Amino acid sequence: MAEAVRCGDSTRVVQLTHDLLSRAQVPLAIVATLQTQFRTWLWVKSVLKDRAQLKDAEIAQLCGIGNPNRLYYLKKDVAAISIKALATAVVCLFELEVELKQGASTKVTLPAFLKVARLFN
Repeated sequence: MAEAVRCGDSTRVVQLTHDLLSRAQVPLAIVATLQTQFRTWLWVKSVLKDRAQLKDAEIAQLCGIGNPNRLYYLKKDVAAISIKALATAVVCLFELEVELKQGASTKVTLPAFLKVARLFN
């Protein structure tokens, strides 16, 4: 799901959201998973921008990534994405979490996911 959102693939986001919700996945759990992934991407992008000379082990430690070898893939994931888009995505997902915790219907999840996906078009 996170990859579909990051790639701006609205059709896939709709399909995955429908599939997850129809399988009784808790919307808050979906949002939490997306938040974790987008925060990780944001941390990696930020550290790479500000401290590109660091070794992968140091970057992994700063970003809270247990396996420094995972950075190879994370760097590829964030190469063409702006920090602003990632930061906005994290904020949107946080706002969605707050809405859901305040009792909003699960119907707010799809529009929120599509809003985040549009950031990456």
